[in-house]
Amino acid sequence: MSGVKVFLCGEGSNELGSRCGLPNYQDDSQPGVIETLLRRVQAHGWEVHGAIQWKGIIKLRGPRRRIPREEQNVLGLVFAAKKKRARVLAFVRDADDDKNRPKVIADAIGKAKETFPEVEVIGGAAVPVLEGWILAMRGEHGTEKLGKAAARSKLVELKIPSKDSAAMVDVAAKVALEKLPEDATSLKAWQARANDVLPALVKAAS
Repeated sequence: MSGVKVFLCGEGSNELGSRCGLPNYQDDSQPGVIETLLRRVQAHGWEVHGAIQWKGIIKLRGPRRRIPREEQNVLGLVFAAKKKRARVLAFVRDADDDKNRPKVIADAIGKAKETFPEVEVIGGAAVPVLEGWILAMRGEHGTEKLGKAAARSKLVELKIPSKDSAAMVDVAAKVALEKLPEDATSLKAWQARANDVLPALVKAAS
């Protein structure tokens, strides 16, 4: 496969599938939730060109001001994508009950676009966590009002353990994305950005 190069980042195997772990041990045998959602938007014409776990990001620090840690992470992540010569960075970061994190990450994406305009970013915070997004894909309303523990517990009640990446990917592969609950704001925003970015880049590259 060839085409538009996409660099991925997530918390772990739920987001990244077999792209989780050190580069030498990554492969394309099992997509994670991020790649699955992107394939729903644009099935062909792009390839995963590397991935990194959130904990492995080398933070990018500025010399003149104190930069919030999550901003350092996002800037470092976009820089890593640029070094890999990826045209797109796609990432998901759990909000983890931090009410400020989604805005910090959104602001950081804006600053990253100014600093690295050659890299398009499909990213944001999953509120409250990725499990909440999976609940929303299952048609659950009010998921963004849940705490992360409640979201994970509710998902277990639906027979999807938090570490069952294959089950989460199966939900992402089958959900009617146009029918997501209106209150799944963070998921719908991420999906809208993917719709804006990936098909246009693939078309331009063909």
